[in-house]
Amino acid sequence: MSEFTEALRSFFKTDKYVELSGIKIVDVNDEQAVVQAEINENHLNANGCVQGGMLYTIADFAFAVLGNYLHPSTVTQSGQITYLRPAFTKTLTATAVETERAGHCTISEVTVRGDKGETFCICHFNGFVKDVDKNEWIKKINEGK
Repeated sequence: MSEFTEALRSFFKTDKYVELSGIKIVDVNDEQAVVQAEINENHLNANGCVQGGMLYTIADFAFAVLGNYLHPSTVTQSGQITYLRPAFTKTLTATAVETERAGHCTISEVTVRGDKGETFCICHFNGFVKDVDKNEWIKKINEGK
């Protein structure tokens, strides 16, 4: 694992909402970011399926991981989610793939799937890229800033 990937993991450890949601980074590279969460009763809605907010959260986090890996520092400007079916599953896996980059804008598609490979939602995110040198970004993370 590269120094930058380790710095990225360290950076996202400070995201308490993601930590409390149980979402972990599985893989990130130039092609995609994959994040995953084990589902428990805290993630379920009144119908017993995964709450829509959790689906959006894991998708947004996958986008954040990919965006910041490819273009430090990236923040979400907008996100759109299309729910396809109720999420009755033991795990969620979100995979983000960048589809466009122009100037300070990055666009990614994120697919959220269950433990049987079923697709629960597809999301599109638009992020603002503040161009930062990766080495400077790593230095700031290591300094705790």
